[in-house]
Amino acid sequence: MVSQLMQKGKEVISMGFLEEGDVRKLLQDPELMADIAKAVVEDPEAMDDLVEDIADKLSDQLEDDPELKSKIVQAAIANPDFKKKIVRKLVDDLG
Repeated sequence: MVSQLMQKGKEVISMGFLEEGDVRKLLQDPELMADIAKAVVEDPEAMDDLVEDIADKLSDQLEDDPELKSKIVQAAIANPDFKKKIVRKLVDDLG
């Protein structure tokens, strides 16, 4: 979503309406930033994009963080539903 906003900003600049410094000033406006954040949260498509972006970043971190992987595995093992899924998967694989 942020990258889409930045792209729109670049399009406006390329049309000659704004200077690069104007965009930087807008990005430093706390009220505008709050309005943008609120709009993103209220827009289901924007939220889906944000979720995907964050999930991708977290996934990248998981690959490189053994401590976090360990915590996730511990939490999964402690979850009864997870254990049931493992049993079902084993039964399916053996059957």
